[in-house]
Formats: sequence, C-alpha cells, structure tokens
Amino acid sequence: MKSPTTQHGREHTEQEACAWVVREIYSRSRIRLHDGKEPLIRARLGKRLRALGMTRLGEYTSHLERTGDPAEFTRLLDALTTNYTHFLREEDHFRFLVETALPGLLKDGRRGFGVWSAASATGEEPWSIALYLAEHFPLGQWDWKILATDISTRALDTARQAIYPTDKLAAIKPDWLRRHFQRGSGEWEDHYRLKPNLQSRLTFRNLNLLGDYQFPDKFEVIFCRNVMIYFDRPTQEELVNRLARHLVPGGYLLIGHSESLNGLKVPFQCLKPSVYRLI
Repeated sequence: MKSPTTQHGREHTEQEACAWVVREIYSRSRIRLHDGKEPLIRARLGKRLRALGMTRLGEYTSHLERTGDPAEFTRLLDALTTNYTHFLREEDHFRFLVETALPGLLKDGRRGFGVWSAASATGEEPWSIALYLAEHFPLGQWDWKILATDISTRALDTARQAIYPTDKLAAIKPDWLRRHFQRGSGEWEDHYRLKPNLQSRLTFRNLNLLGDYQFPDKFEVIFCRNVMIYFDRPTQEELVNRLARHLVPGGYLLIGHSESLNGLKVPFQCLKPSVYRLI
C-alpha cells in the first residue's frame, strides 16, 4: 500500500518522521536525540497529534515541514526538551555555592552578585538556588539576583508560576517550607507557592544556549547541569566557551555529576567532579 500524500508530496513514513524530528531538534537546539529515542518521540508528540486531529507521526511531521509554522516548532521543542527534575537535586552543588564559591568571590566586600541557572526547566533548580541564598545571604542584607533560562517556553511558564505540588517539595526542610512558601487552600490545598520577596529576585527568559544573547553583567556562578549529555563533543566545547564569557574572573561553572569537561579546550580548572573554576 502506498503512503498517503500531502499537498507537496508523499507523507513521511514512521521511520522517516522520527529521523526528521531528530534532524530538526539538532538543527534548532543542537540537542542530539540518540538512537533508541523513537518511543520517546512518539510518546511526547502524541498530545500534539491529538490536538491537531492527526493519527500518524508522519502526518504531523509532513504538515510541519510543509507549513513551517514557528508556533508549532516551539511546541515540538517544548515536548522533546523538557526533562524531569526536582528540588535540591545534586544538593552538594548548592552547599558549595554558599559555603565556598560565593564567600571566596565576595572577599572584596561586595554585597551584590548574580547566579545563572542556564537550563532551568520547570524551575526547581533556580528556586533551590534561591532558597539556599535566602538562608545564607539574607534578602535584607544582600543584593543578589538569579537569571533562569530555558529553551522550553512551556517549562518556563511553570517556573514563573512558582507553584508546586506537595510531593515535589519532599526534600525541603520543614522550617524552610514555612519561611519561604505560602500554602495553598481550596483547590490549591496540596500546593505551595514561593513567597513574593523570593520571587522578586528571579528573572525568567526563553533562551537557546547556542543562540545569540547578551547580558548587562557577568555572573559569579553558572549552573548548567545535565545539559551537555544531549550534545556532541564539538557542541559541548562551543557551549562551555560561551558560558565562560559570562563569568567574572575566577567564577564557577557547575555541571551535572554525569558530565565532564575532560578533553575539551575550555578555560576551566576542575576543582572536583562537576565543579569548575574559570582560569
């Protein structure tokens, strides 16, 4: 049986559709979806197919290839680049931030500094940073800001709301929960929201880490964790050199525990696994 045809040619087969998605994701974000990701592609795009009244992945990709709809490309990226995370994940990084990195960088008496959560997903990482900073660099005494960026607009919408179900907050100490969160009631009974004074310290921005961007100030610390695992080595090297340009002298880059800068030509010294200082 022949494949259905579209206005401009034959509809993609299932295999062609998966390959097309892999190419487009790489072209637009440099994220490499490795072999074996076909089930993930089908599962995550199923909602989009249903929303558009489609039943076949090839129908969807052929439509997107034909129309070039930028809004739908954004939804495609959102569906395939949003990853699971949780509060205080890899907590040793937050302790290093407040116990070692910032005290060393702020010996000159400065009371202001910035931290960038470069792949903030649905917000658990930047809000975890904010909790640690609020506890160790109190809001009334320090002028700190956090920039939270992500390629997924959908993930950023969740992060901006600053509302999370109780089960997402299991790792947070009860006294931190009382100090920094507001408990919901009624339909929000099983949810908590970060308090406004903490929310005022975060800025959220949609950003492709390999695109064009500038910031008015450099950061003392950049968190870019569990991102490079999706990139090939040349792209990893390009990304890390880009990040280096946005750090103050001697600033720190924190990456995921399963990641490494070994073998990359980058201006960083490894202090311990996943912790690097700009040289």
